[in-house]
Amino acid sequence: MNKLSLLSLALALILVCAGCENMQQTLQAAAQIVEDNPGLVKDEQQRGKWVAGARAVKSWIGEIDVGEEIAMGQSLAVRAFANFGKPYPDRELQQYVAKVGMLVALQSERPAFHYSFAVVESDQPNALALPGGYIFVSTGLLTQLGSESELACVLGHEICHVAQKHGIEIVSRNQKITSLVDFGETLDERVGQYRQFIDLTYQRLATEGYDQRYEWIADQAGSRYAYRAGYNPEGLVPFLFKTAHSEQPVAFESYKTYPDPAVRLRKLKWSLGELGDYSALPRLEDRYRREALQKLQ
Repeated sequence: MNKLSLLSLALALILVCAGCENMQQTLQAAAQIVEDNPGLVKDEQQRGKWVAGARAVKSWIGEIDVGEEIAMGQSLAVRAFANFGKPYPDRELQQYVAKVGMLVALQSERPAFHYSFAVVESDQPNALALPGGYIFVSTGLLTQLGSESELACVLGHEICHVAQKHGIEIVSRNQKITSLVDFGETLDERVGQYRQFIDLTYQRLATEGYDQRYEWIADQAGSRYAYRAGYNPEGLVPFLFKTAHSEQPVAFESYKTYPDPAVRLRKLKWSLGELGDYSALPRLEDRYRREALQKLQ
């Protein structure tokens, strides 16, 4: 089988997995393509891999359906693996993070959506949420956490961006990006333009980040999701406290648009006060140490 046929088969696997209940397969397939063919993303000759996403983008400005959101998310996920980091090889750790994430996601505004979680190898403490339900967490971030409840709140923050469609709203009002949307009937011949769309979208979400208003919403909603899932909802407090009081802040999204950590902390504490007495809810430090930290040593 030649290289083109192999890549076509791999793309077909990604598109088939888009309809699977286990979206983790999609992430694994995308990661394998990038790992085996590091130059593929930049090769416009292999334009067939972009067509499904390009078709979906035609309706970007309007209301997109779940299938279209996932199709675009797949292209963004491929780009994320190429830039954000390779999947961490420990399968049990991947499954653990995914289980916590899915439990929290069930408490969101889109509980039936196909979320997919991936731990990537990067010393930089970071997390990323993309349209389509793709959520990435770095190993550097996991080592900074001290309990499963902290993980639940961090994942809840990212889940909120997906559940409330923050990424879609941000990109849909970006004139530079939406100017690339009108592909018309020649979209198959304009795959280079779709690639530019993906590049700009990824840069906007992964580098510049979400608007401050969305970050405040995600802090509060993510903690609320974790609380509904049975976790102590104060998981974001240690991060925000460190960021507000340290010369070398620890933050899980180092974006230009990130709001002042002291303001975030004050607003989060106010919202936590509305949840009532949650002092008896578990933090699960020992389980997190066993299921995550020991596997990262």
